[in-house]
Amino acid sequence: MKHDACVARLEKKLSLDKQRVIQFLNAFVAGLVAELIEKGEVSVKGLGYFKVVYIPFRKEQQESVVRALPPRKKIAFLTRPVVDSSTRRIIGARTGLPDAEAGAFCKVLSGYFRESLEKKRDLALEGLGSFREVEGKYIFVPDQMLQEIVNNGFEHLSAFEVPIQ
Repeated sequence: MKHDACVARLEKKLSLDKQRVIQFLNAFVAGLVAELIEKGEVSVKGLGYFKVVYIPFRKEQQESVVRALPPRKKIAFLTRPVVDSSTRRIIGARTGLPDAEAGAFCKVLSGYFRESLEKKRDLALEGLGSFREVEGKYIFVPDQMLQEIVNNGFEHLSAFEVPIQ
């Protein structure tokens, strides 16, 4: 995660040095990605819910050609209130912070996430993806590498066209 404002806020509120905050943020994002890949979903307080969604084989007909598209997976993001967040657990497990400090880190980080979403501010979580405005809409765009990882089982498949006679 490369956000100076977030790093500065965590430094100030938690009395941590910049390098340590960056280390903790990177560990947190790595934990999010690992859980998303392993479980297929992860909830983050202040942001919402990430889920790996399976898209089955489909076909498109275009004039005299049928195009067959292989199955794939995509990372979906839903903005919704998160009751059971993985944030605190991931922060604690990945950073080694005691529960109370992990909770404080989580609270500050969640507040930053929530504020970024409300103000539609660009927010990049390196390794996971980014939130940004595209064509007037504020959307989540997953990192290309993450998309490739979740689609690893489909990498040998490619789209093909069959002429209609």
